[in-house]
Amino acid sequence: MRQEKKIIQTLDIENNCHGIYCNEEFHFENEKKEIIDATFAWCQSPLFENDENWTFLQLFLKGQKLEEYSPEQNFLKSVNSQIQAQKEAALTAKVDFSEMCFYEIMPDHLLHKWFSLREQAMRSVLQNAPKPKDYDILHKIHVLVSDISSRTLTVSNHEETVRYNMFSSATGRLATGRDSYPILNIHKSERCSIVPKNDLFLELDLNGAEIRTLLGFSGVEQPSEDIHLWNMKEMPPWTKRTEVKERFFAWLYNPKAKSEIYEKFYNKKAYLEHFNGTIVKTPFGRELPVDERKALNYLLQSTTSDIVLDSSYKIMKLLRDRRSNIAFTMHDSVVLDFAKEDHHMVKEIKDIFERNLFGKFLSTVNIGKNFGNLKEIII
Repeated sequence: MRQEKKIIQTLDIENNCHGIYCNEEFHFENEKKEIIDATFAWCQSPLFENDENWTFLQLFLKGQKLEEYSPEQNFLKSVNSQIQAQKEAALTAKVDFSEMCFYEIMPDHLLHKWFSLREQAMRSVLQNAPKPKDYDILHKIHVLVSDISSRTLTVSNHEETVRYNMFSSATGRLATGRDSYPILNIHKSERCSIVPKNDLFLELDLNGAEIRTLLGFSGVEQPSEDIHLWNMKEMPPWTKRTEVKERFFAWLYNPKAKSEIYEKFYNKKAYLEHFNGTIVKTPFGRELPVDERKALNYLLQSTTSDIVLDSSYKIMKLLRDRRSNIAFTMHDSVVLDFAKEDHHMVKEIKDIFERNLFGKFLSTVNIGKNFGNLKEIII
């Protein structure tokens, strides 16, 4: 009889919960012994020391609900509803979960049924859903955002959590979930209320990231100076940087716009090598349905986002077992909750953030005691 592959579900998807479920059984002790020969899991967990050894089935679904793969869809939906009702009732009763696991208040038979039905559905995913072509970058982003959501962010003396949704954007750019602190949408005036848990915030911000991505697709070597100043070289000396920046984007996203200066270096038709008429294929394996009018925009936005997140994942791995960690990412930047004892690593971190498949993108490094007052430092 063929032995089925282990699929690990960790109970830490709820706060203060420990243990795993696999092969129709709960294991609350010696979890590491139980997972030693497993390679499939629903999602990332701190229990997995080397995420590279794991395949996360959640990523096969790209935002689809697991119940859609269940052989007992209606039953799983019903159990999901019962569990949600239990949670709402506990909140109404003001049960304090700060030091206890939500699963402790659930009937054993209901808990076992829920995990069992989920395991069945995951086996169906493993059997019927192909591994995504962009799995590698999805894996890295999933591990990164899981790490970020495992910590809290101090905002106005309250603890908040940043939870990203990987699948709400057509291009793969991150958005924050409904249950997340809205770090991507806060007003600049609110930034001063966000403070580090370690010694300071350290922000790395790519210079003209999407412009440099287009330059990379155009086959041009990356300049080692500010991209807008580089674009000004063949313009009259009285031209202002802000004007150059405005002109560039007006040219870039208007298919009919012409510019002899920009077209010496930038190829707006570079997307055609990655577009089949209905789908843009990015270097990270993403396949994005889009019409030609938006094809260039999708290619640049998606590729740039993945460049930032790929580099952030590498920085996260570098900082493993240190106090410094990644607090959050914002568009073309990553913000570290930084410990002073890691000061000797700043140059290495900056180099990791800047290097990608197109060469080296220039970045700025800013530090401060709160997110609203960051000052640039020269590395």
